[in-house]
Amino acid sequence: MTRQHQTHQGFHGLGAAAIHSYDKQIIIMQAAVLPVTAAQRVRLSDTVVDQLLSALGEGRLVPGSELPAESELARSFGVSKTVVREALGRLAVMGVVHIQQGRPTSVCMPSAAPLTALLDLTLRLRPDGVRQAVELRRALETEIAGLAAENATALDIDELRMLIERMREHAEGLDTWVEADYAFHRKLAEISGNELMRFLMQAIEKPARSVMRRLTERHEMRDAQASLARHGAIVEAIAAHDPMATRAAMHLHFDASRRIVDAIIKETTA
Repeated sequence: MTRQHQTHQGFHGLGAAAIHSYDKQIIIMQAAVLPVTAAQRVRLSDTVVDQLLSALGEGRLVPGSELPAESELARSFGVSKTVVREALGRLAVMGVVHIQQGRPTSVCMPSAAPLTALLDLTLRLRPDGVRQAVELRRALETEIAGLAAENATALDIDELRMLIERMREHAEGLDTWVEADYAFHRKLAEISGNELMRFLMQAIEKPARSVMRRLTERHEMRDAQASLARHGAIVEAIAAHDPMATRAAMHLHFDASRRIVDAIIKETTA
């Protein structure tokens, strides 16, 4: 049995499972009797998007598999190829599928890229974007730190200490410091055991690095040794498996950047 046949066979029940036969008949009747308006087409494409996402979530579609042709999908869902094309386009923007001219549309692994682009754009458009980015990180990473304190192994703690040493080696650097610093925070997300939080850390990485770089550039206000001490306090609280102390240490760590953030905002809005 060929891969294409397996894909189509695995997808065969999707239309029936996705849309009840009664609803499907209504959609077909509407399409046959009335011209489909733009609003109706959006609603129909919403249905296709929702059902394809459901199929992915339920394991009926898996990353790497190929979708049937647009015409086959249209027959399966009882909609036009235009509706299917719009639905696939929206899924492509979400990073769920990959569309290539002349090749079958394929299902992708979940990616943080669409969310990263949105967050990065928002940061650039807002004059107080630096402050909002820091506030977002503080809210997210304070909880990540608490979970890390609950879940960290001895090996995890050793790795965190090694990352602090890497930061110490690059204390006078810019990009090298930012890389080592974010690696520490990324490791905390990994230790937390929460995949959604880890995904969000991936999504905010680009805007977070941009903000970290701007903060680090302020040499006259920056204290690398104090930052290293704060990172050390976070690790020691994790090593003690004390979630409350770890959250407090992370909160203080972000509070320490407030003076530099305020200075950047003042210059931006002046």
